[in-house]
Amino acid sequence: MKRDFFEEIEGASREVLTRFQEDKLRAQVQHAYANSPFYRLKFDEAKVKPEDIQTLQDLRKLPFTTKEELRQDQAIKTPWGSFLSKPIEDCLRVHFTSGTTGKPLLVCDTAEDWYGFYHSYARALYAFGVRKSDMVMAAFSYGPWIGFWSGFYAAQDIGALILPSGGMSTDQRIDALLTYPITVLGCTPSYALYLAEESKKKGIDLAKESKLRIIWHTGEPGASIPSTKKKIEEAFGAKCFDLPGLTEIAAWGYECEAQSGQVHVHEDYVYPEVLDVETGEPVGPGERGELVFTSLYRTAMPLLRYRTRDIVVKATVPCPCGRTLLGLDHGVIGRLDDMKKIRGVIVYPSNIEQIIRKYKEVVEFFIHIRRVDGLDEIIVDIEPEVGYPSDLIEKIKEDMKIGLGIRVSIEVVKEGSLPRWDHKAKRFKDEREEVPF
Repeated sequence: MKRDFFEEIEGASREVLTRFQEDKLRAQVQHAYANSPFYRLKFDEAKVKPEDIQTLQDLRKLPFTTKEELRQDQAIKTPWGSFLSKPIEDCLRVHFTSGTTGKPLLVCDTAEDWYGFYHSYARALYAFGVRKSDMVMAAFSYGPWIGFWSGFYAAQDIGALILPSGGMSTDQRIDALLTYPITVLGCTPSYALYLAEESKKKGIDLAKESKLRIIWHTGEPGASIPSTKKKIEEAFGAKCFDLPGLTEIAAWGYECEAQSGQVHVHEDYVYPEVLDVETGEPVGPGERGELVFTSLYRTAMPLLRYRTRDIVVKATVPCPCGRTLLGLDHGVIGRLDDMKKIRGVIVYPSNIEQIIRKYKEVVEFFIHIRRVDGLDEIIVDIEPEVGYPSDLIEKIKEDMKIGLGIRVSIEVVKEGSLPRWDHKAKRFKDEREEVPF
C-alpha cells in the first residue's frame, strides 16, 4: 500500500493532467451512456453521442445534472434511481447525502469507487501533516452519512492509530481527548466550537490539556472563514484545516500545510468547472462562479456536469506548496441556495459569520431574514458569554454595517437558548413569504 501520499499527479504539468483527465472523461462518458438509462436519455435529448466528447472543452456540449433531478429519479425508480450504472450486486456501500434541505440522495459505490473516495481523502489528511505516528479521532455522527466513514478509512489508509468515536457523547469525547494521546481530530467546525464551549464549562482548557496538533473540518465552510479558523485554533491550540466534499461527488478538495488561503481540487478524481452564475461561461482567475463537477472515478453513480450550488473564487497565484492542481481562494465562500439580496445588497451567511466570529465573547448565533413593514431585514440572534462588555452589541452592529454595507438588527438571547450542532449546522432561516432573489 502506498505510504507516500504526496503523489506525482499533485505536481504534474497542466499538459500531463489534461491528458489524464481526457482519458478518464472519455471512458466515463462511454460508461454512463452505455449503462445509465438516466444519462442515455439526457444525451439523446441533447442530441449528443459519447464519441462527441473527446476533449475537456467538448464537455460543455452536455447538459448539467442537478440534485433535484437525481432526487426525482430515485423517487420514480425506487430506491437507487436509473442513474445507477452498475448492478447493485457489484456495489459495496451506500451512503446518504447530508444536506440541510430536501430528501437525501442514496449514493452507491463499488469497492473501487469507495477506495477512490477515501484514498483522495487520505491524500488530504497527509497534506495537513497527518502521519502514521498520529492517533486520530473522527468525531462525526455514526450512520449512513459519509463523513464518519470516509474520515475513518482515510486515517486507516495512512496507517494512523484510530479511536472510533462516532457513537460517543460529547462528554465521552472530551474525556478521550484528555485521557489518550489523540493528536488529530476531525469534525464539523460547529462541533469543534461546541466541544470547546462544553470543555470550558468544565474548567478544561483543551489548548493546554489535550495533545491535539491538527484539526480538520468538513461538512461546512467554517474552516475557510478566517475568523472561525482563528477561534478554533485558539480553543484547541492546534492547526485547523479545511476539507470540502460532497457525498455524491468526492472529498474533492483540501487545504495544504502552507495554509495560503487556497483549497486544492483533486483534479485526477473530479474535473472542475467554475462558471459565471448568470452567463454559464467559465470565469477567470480572481473571479467568482458556481462550482460544477464531473466525476472521473466513480462508476456506480457517475455524475456528469453536476451543479454543486457552491460559490468559489479561482485563485490568482500558485500555492507556495508547489501543487499545480486548481486552487480556490478560501474554499467554498457560499451557496447559491443561501445567497440573498437584501435591499439591493448580496449577502451570504458566511459573510455574517466572518464578522461575528471575530468576537470571542459570542458563543453562538442565528440569522433570520424577515420582512418588516415592507422592508427586508436581517436579524441576528446573539448568545454572548456571561459578563460580556456593554459595548459589544454596538461594535458588532457597526462591523456589520461596514462589512455588509447594510444595517443589521442584533437581538441578545439568553444563555443556552440557541441550538448546538454535532453535524451540519443550520444557523440561517429566510422567513419571508416571497423571496425576490
